[in-house]
Amino acid sequence: MSGWFSSKHLLVSIGFMLAVCLPALVLSTEGQAAAARPVRAATVSSRKLHIVTIKDMKYQVPTLTVEVGDTVEWKNEDIVSHTVTAVNKAFDSGTIRRGRSWKLVVKKRGTFAYTCTFHPNMKGVLIVR
Repeated sequence: MSGWFSSKHLLVSIGFMLAVCLPALVLSTEGQAAAARPVRAATVSSRKLHIVTIKDMKYQVPTLTVEVGDTVEWKNEDIVSHTVTAVNKAFDSGTIRRGRSWKLVVKKRGTFAYTCTFHPNMKGVLIVR
């Protein structure tokens, strides 16, 4: 009987240790591993979102300077549809209806003049460094 009691006691003790101590040990080693990893802040993207509002038949801001990899969003807050069309054909939004927007992730350096194909008097310049 004492052999049975010892075996049962041993199994209960092992089960208790596995149930209580193992998760704590795993959490502890994961925490240490996380602390030992290099900080990823240096690899976090520094890309920015720039917004150009289209209102009163104008691109507001008419000239915008951005970095390669940044995103430019044109938001049409005017009462009619517009486009954002590069003069050199580098990009073209197609029709941006009232209340809609169009985004461009810039991938190439340069200076890009653009206009609205519906309203050629609307002009803008995107400078990408």
